[in-house]
Amino acid sequence: MSSKQFNAGGGWVAWFVRNPVAANLLMAVILLAGVVTAFELRKEGFPSFPPDEVTVSVSYSSGSAKAAEEGVAIKIEEALQSVQGIKQITSQSSTSSVTVTIEKESDYDLDKLNQDVKIRVDAIKNLPEAAEKPVISQAERIDHAIWAQLYGDADQDVLQDLADQLRDELLADSEIKRVTTYGDRTPEITVEVSESRLQSYGLTLADVSNAINGSSLIRSGGELRSADGYLVIKADDQKYRRRDFESIVVKELTNGARVTLGDIAEVKDAYDDTPVLSRFNGEPSIALKVEMVGDSDIMKVSERAEQITEAFRDTLPEGVSTAAWYDKSSAIADRLNLMYKNSLQGILLVLVLLALFLNFRVALWVAAGIPISIAGAVFLMGDGLSAMTINSLTTFGFIMALGIVVDDAVVIGESIHTEQSQRGASVASTIRGVQRVLVPATFGVLTTIVAFAGLQLVEGKMGQLFAQFGIVVIFCLVFSLIESKLILPAHLAHVREKKQQGRKHFAARWLEAVQEKVRLGLERFTHRYYRRALHVLLEYRYATLAAMLALFIVVAGLIPSGAVRFVFFPNVPGDVINVQLTMQDDVGYGLTQREALRIEQAAQDLNAELIESRRMETPIIANLQVRVASETDVSITAELAEQNQRALTIDEVAALWQKKVGAVEGARAVKFITAFDGPEDLRVELASNDNETLTLANDRLLAALQEYAGVENMESTLKVGQPQITLSLTDSGRALGLTTAQLSAQVQQNFQGYEAQSFQRGKDEVKVKIRYPSSDRSHVDDLVNARVRTDDGRVLPLLSVAKLESSYVANEITRVDRKQVAVVTADVDKNITSPQEILTALQNGELRKLQLDYPGLTVSFGGEATEQAETSASFIKAFALALFGIYALLAIPLRSYGQPLIIMMAIPFGVVGAILGHWMVGISMSLLSLFGVLALSGVVVNDSLLIVAEFNEGRKSGMAVKEAVKHACASRLRAILLTSSTTFVGLAPLIYETSVQAQFLIPAAVALGYGILFATVITLVLIPVLLAISEDMRSLFGGRRENMSDRGADSSALTAPDAVI
Repeated sequence: MSSKQFNAGGGWVAWFVRNPVAANLLMAVILLAGVVTAFELRKEGFPSFPPDEVTVSVSYSSGSAKAAEEGVAIKIEEALQSVQGIKQITSQSSTSSVTVTIEKESDYDLDKLNQDVKIRVDAIKNLPEAAEKPVISQAERIDHAIWAQLYGDADQDVLQDLADQLRDELLADSEIKRVTTYGDRTPEITVEVSESRLQSYGLTLADVSNAINGSSLIRSGGELRSADGYLVIKADDQKYRRRDFESIVVKELTNGARVTLGDIAEVKDAYDDTPVLSRFNGEPSIALKVEMVGDSDIMKVSERAEQITEAFRDTLPEGVSTAAWYDKSSAIADRLNLMYKNSLQGILLVLVLLALFLNFRVALWVAAGIPISIAGAVFLMGDGLSAMTINSLTTFGFIMALGIVVDDAVVIGESIHTEQSQRGASVASTIRGVQRVLVPATFGVLTTIVAFAGLQLVEGKMGQLFAQFGIVVIFCLVFSLIESKLILPAHLAHVREKKQQGRKHFAARWLEAVQEKVRLGLERFTHRYYRRALHVLLEYRYATLAAMLALFIVVAGLIPSGAVRFVFFPNVPGDVINVQLTMQDDVGYGLTQREALRIEQAAQDLNAELIESRRMETPIIANLQVRVASETDVSITAELAEQNQRALTIDEVAALWQKKVGAVEGARAVKFITAFDGPEDLRVELASNDNETLTLANDRLLAALQEYAGVENMESTLKVGQPQITLSLTDSGRALGLTTAQLSAQVQQNFQGYEAQSFQRGKDEVKVKIRYPSSDRSHVDDLVNARVRTDDGRVLPLLSVAKLESSYVANEITRVDRKQVAVVTADVDKNITSPQEILTALQNGELRKLQLDYPGLTVSFGGEATEQAETSASFIKAFALALFGIYALLAIPLRSYGQPLIIMMAIPFGVVGAILGHWMVGISMSLLSLFGVLALSGVVVNDSLLIVAEFNEGRKSGMAVKEAVKHACASRLRAILLTSSTTFVGLAPLIYETSVQAQFLIPAAVALGYGILFATVITLVLIPVLLAISEDMRSLFGGRRENMSDRGADSSALTAPDAVI
């Protein structure tokens, strides 16, 4: 087409109307691009936080958390003091290691921080000699994918060998990058020799070690060079098995007899004595955790891991099996299927609703804008553009967009339908129908985009995470603009002609009859009821306004009154029950193991009881894993049967299980966790330079928390419960030439073990340790009766040269930003109270008293409270900027400063609707509710804009104020009802969804859906009243203002030719 033809046609809209082939090609390109991109998008569940930490780990078996703090942690902290980009430094010092975690500023590059930290840490030269080299690691995106469990009635070495084979097969697959093994133990050769046997042969542990190292080794003997070349000489007599070590000669007697290691010691080829317990469904096991790393696709990772695990089962010996369980991809697939189902239901509901009010073909083409917009949004999510993933939040964005994206299409389709009904179907009437509402429809979409763009300004980890669905909605709206302005009119231009061809089918005649009844009913309602009601409302406009304001105040009061509660981050139901058991520091491994097995048995008993009492066909707990990795820490994971196979919720099962377990002996904390990980409900950090002050304040805070209903599982990092015995030399010991270093070294070697050597056996590094038998090093009496050697060879009782003092010390010290802190955390039952309510009560009560009683004490907060404060502050800023953007976008086409304010009065009443919606549905408001309210602010103004635009057109044509108001409201009623109802029905399947997968998304859907419904009703009442009052104000302050911009907002700006597009 020539440029003359294009200009004569009136611009892009007219050009596409006259060229349906171009419109169809554009539609095909968008759909094809979206479909192709959809197959390439990576899938994940709940999107993970971007990595923002660098960790420095130092292995240091000092036996004292205090020594580790002073010798390692403080030195690393000081070295990092001037490094840029650090938000917070946290260190944890224990008896065996130090971990320093460096959190970056939100806008700082993690790679750069990692490099800077490495340079500073590597430059530290005065770390203790016993400390190993610091390991600096950068946080990665790691998420659980699936468990591959190997279990059965077999020895540890059999299970371990099979687990190694399975792990190798898993890692050989290109999709699987990381497999972590739990329940395996480190092979170790232990030489256990009693003190009496050593003394009988005149030996020491050092003598035994020297004998082993002299007989078990691989050592180079140099090279033999000649004219013909050279040979490498090597001594190779490394011992690898128990019998090899037993044959080592440790001493030759005067009679020529040889004393071997097997003669004086028990040599064991087994595993180290680290407390390890791993069970699965009541049997010994080894667990392999397959994890996503970086940009892996969880669906592919889990699928391949399950296939490999099932295939490996066929190669196993009798009595051993495998299980692939807690497949997180299946939960994600369920969520995505739920979203797809809700999307399809929403599209069908929108189509049915449109078909009731409009020509069926018009309704069909208007609804076709939904898949076109979604396809365009998927295209923009591709790796080459925004690089987003398909996850719970982005899919929710598509559901939220279902009703919104057709708003402008509904307005334009309804306008075209009206023009064609009055003037006949033609290209000209189609173009006139578009031009009539082009600008308000366009700017209506732009206000919605501005509102959703405001979500991107919300700070905090949770805010940034949940803002993802806003990006998806913006992408959909961009393509809805393209579709409604360029593609839709081209299709609607030929609707009537196609409809008139041939004889009508019965279904078409039935639909037309229904449409006619709906049309007549709407006209009857408009003229008989709505216009009459408007007449009364306009007569009593000030009373109406007062009533609206009173309604606003009453509903807004539902929140402070507690009728509608606010919970910043609601508990999101998880897929499994995690039991976290932490035992007191002074309990032994035996009690920890017994309690872990008792919890396991309680789960099995619960299964049996529920099968009998509720006649369930399958156990409600389908899989049960028990892991004990230390003397004090137990982790138990229970995977439940599918939701449709059980009548109980995950919270109900956890409550029954916890009741059956009852009190746990020796426990510091027992948590039955059923929700996804989020910010800690309650986190209070106490800091002081005085340890006694810190201890007293910590104990008082823990006691205060116990007084609050709904607060449970209180814990503190200040754990002064580790029994300790302190050795100190006596004067007689010093007189014998002993030093404290010699004393501690001998005691450590005798009880902890003397590492003689290590060697490689296959994939394992095997250590050879020499120590007393376990029966001689298990009790305090063994220490009391211990012997030490002096330099002259004498063997003396320990108590003759040293004093022993018992005490309790901290086995872990936590520091934040170079200060020792006590971090107190607690869970909050959000059905009873909220973290913010508890925190407010603490600030006004015990925390204030603590700071008065201990002047050097500082208090800070973390967890949900900090996240809420950061997110809320930025939300207010984002909301204000969004409102200004909406105001600007309304003022530009209206050419008015005052009328945008009238239009925006719909926003606070949309908020009222959102609050009422939460009250009616019976849920608390949350962070997602606020996001729904922010999005709502851009949607609710669209209906008001249509009324004001039509009002200005009526005033320009000479109508009186009241008549113009009535005409504007009546003429735009159908479009307003359609846009609002399509938005609500698009969200309705999600709002009333009962599955646990959708529960955390429902608050945002309720805020937007009910907010729009309520705001629509208010718009049809309040906006006409405000328009009339604004004219009263003009008359009151001077009739000369009638000719100024506010008088009318120039309607020509709202019906401008489509050349502006």
